[in-house]
Amino acid sequence: MSELTIGQLIKIILGVLVFVAVVVGLYSFFKDSVFDFFNNMVGNETSKLFLGILNG
Repeated sequence: MSELTIGQLIKIILGVLVFVAVVVGLYSFFKDSVFDFFNNMVGNETSKLFLGILNG
């Protein structure tokens, strides 16, 4: 097994930090518009599904 050097560890840590920053940025950008759209869509479809099952 090869050992990790300091340079490789720094690259891995920076890569993880960049990935986390991108995910947090996308979440904060889309949280108001896209997530509300999908929550409303899923909520309406789920209620229609349950009402359809109950009505037989």
